[in-house]
Amino acid sequence: MNKSPFILIVDDNRMNRLVLSKQLSSLEIPISECEDGQQAIDAIKESTFQHIIVLLDLNMPVMDGYKFLLYLRDNKVEFTGKQIEVIVVSASEYAVFKERKLDVEIVAYLQKVVSKVMLIDAIELAIGKFDFDGI
Repeated sequence: MNKSPFILIVDDNRMNRLVLSKQLSSLEIPISECEDGQQAIDAIKESTFQHIIVLLDLNMPVMDGYKFLLYLRDNKVEFTGKQIEVIVVSASEYAVFKERKLDVEIVAYLQKVVSKVMLIDAIELAIGKFDFDGI
């Protein structure tokens, strides 16, 4: 298992994924992209990385961000040996997210359009939550 952090951008809009990737290119952290929550779950399961930061859009086809978060919460055993930290990156207001009362943990909620500084600050917060000595 690879112990360095890994970023997974999950957004159905290709341009949004491209913008986020460019903003993070200076971090020298491997980045991958998915178009929906189901692709993200499959990518996480197949990943050799232990420490995964998910930049998650909420409104997507197939499996939206809300269902993705609930899947992570309810199926922890499927992700044994991996630490997954989620940063929501959405056009929706935070109040809309909170109304759902999902009972899930996220590192940060960033409303689009996200500045590079805010994005990197959130990534650093997520990295700070990882246990690099072991899972």
